[in-house]
Amino acid sequence: MFVNQLSSTYHQAKRYKQIINILIKYGFGYIVERVGIILPKGIVREKPDLTDKMITAQKVVMMLQELGPTFIKLGQLLSTRPDIIPEDYIKELKRLQDDVAPFSFERVKSQIEEELESGLADIFLSFDEKPLAAASIGQVHRALLKNGQEVVVKVRRPEIDKIMAVDLEIILNLTRLVEKHIPETRFYDPVGKVEEFTEAMYKELDFTREGFNIDKFRQNFEGDETIYVPRVFWEATTQRILTIEYIKGYKVTQSSKISEQGLDRSKIAENGAKAIMKQIFIHGFFHGDPHPGNILIRPDGKIVFIDFGMMGRIDKYTKYKLAELIIGVINKDAGKIVSVLLDLSQIEEDLNTVNMELDVEDLVERYYGKSLKNMNMSKLLNEVFTIIAKYRIILPSNFTLLLKSLITIEGVGLELDPDFNIFEVAKPFVNKMLRERYDPRHLLKETLSTLGEFNKSLMLIPKLISGLYQRTKIDSIKLDFETRGTERVLSELNRMINRLVFSLIVASLIIGSSLIIQADVGPFLFDYPFLGVLGFVAAGLLGIWLIISILRTGKI
Repeated sequence: MFVNQLSSTYHQAKRYKQIINILIKYGFGYIVERVGIILPKGIVREKPDLTDKMITAQKVVMMLQELGPTFIKLGQLLSTRPDIIPEDYIKELKRLQDDVAPFSFERVKSQIEEELESGLADIFLSFDEKPLAAASIGQVHRALLKNGQEVVVKVRRPEIDKIMAVDLEIILNLTRLVEKHIPETRFYDPVGKVEEFTEAMYKELDFTREGFNIDKFRQNFEGDETIYVPRVFWEATTQRILTIEYIKGYKVTQSSKISEQGLDRSKIAENGAKAIMKQIFIHGFFHGDPHPGNILIRPDGKIVFIDFGMMGRIDKYTKYKLAELIIGVINKDAGKIVSVLLDLSQIEEDLNTVNMELDVEDLVERYYGKSLKNMNMSKLLNEVFTIIAKYRIILPSNFTLLLKSLITIEGVGLELDPDFNIFEVAKPFVNKMLRERYDPRHLLKETLSTLGEFNKSLMLIPKLISGLYQRTKIDSIKLDFETRGTERVLSELNRMINRLVFSLIVASLIIGSSLIIQADVGPFLFDYPFLGVLGFVAAGLLGIWLIISILRTGKI
């Protein structure tokens, strides 16, 4: 046990050194120094000849490529966040490829036999030794099951889970240092984003999750004559092995072959876009990466989505907001667009919403007079993202993922049909969603649901008060609040209260003294009631002290 921990610590320290070395090599040593890392011996300094001719975004991509699969996946995820990553970086990050050298067939065979607890020949009638594709997490082989069914088998790369576990821990630790030492990054919650990425990576490493995604997707499109979803063969599927039906088809980029089959490319483009709209507005479960490589067209014209590792989920509220955003874009309504973005986003307290709306109005005016048919969603949304980044607005990750899916599927549609327009396809789905939202029956249902929740909360109040009372009897309750910049505010508040108290005391003394003098109650001093005179003197002295205190601070 101790030896294993020692070995793990050694490998982690070695990987830390390697990562820091690569950061410095590509010109990011200043970040390492700023977060307070003391560079150990053996760290190589930046090579000027390597980086001088490249822009920073290109350096980042090359660096991530050299850092390996975990960092490549991180870069691919960042490419879906135009709300926090500049456009020039997004363009470069989209070029990140996780194509890597395949691992040997011997390792494929041993892993399958270990996972399925059977010999390869006992499971498959034939198995191609040469992979169809190899990526950072796994590689894919064609095979034939014993019953003659053609399948593709996805096999996880050996030891990739251990490699990623070390890298993810290092990334999280480095991000914590960045958040601690570089205050301007805190608004973006880098630690939270890395934790979100870590969770996504562990899910992607489990191939049974992808299998469940396929089954759910298949169930959602049951009875749809335009979409085909491959079957999962669970008897040959585990966390490290995924076996699904092999689909014969054409990539959407093979437009000439699609036309040769006598298929209507414009209809296919429309069906593909409708499929995405159904996923978003009806199922709330959508393909997160519908790029041309992940879509096949069968000879019968049915569309096949493949690679279900990245899937998105959205709730009803987000569906409504997306519908409102699309209607805002269609109607060129800048106020509606800004309203939706602010409703969904994390924003700074001092956000200038007036200037933001003016920028959106300027954007919308450039599309004024253009028909819906001539509007390009990809270009428009990318310009909206530029405005979002300018005003430091952060959208939920699931919302940016679905916008990216819409942009991607628009590109696929235009690949098949140059006259394709995604707004025309989206409009009926959006209108149906908004009609449903404002339907009196739906509003009544929502009202009753809200009242039910309110009633539940109301019923808990006596219990909470009772618990608080019992806790007060048993022990004291201490509440700690920490808010930046409150010390000065509290000090000013304390000074104001002190002055108010003194003012009340002075006023009370004056009123009390007046009543005593008017009552003519002894003892007397020069024929005046002594206590009344004393009260006026005390009030006068306190009043003078209060005036001097105010004049000293320079604030009246």
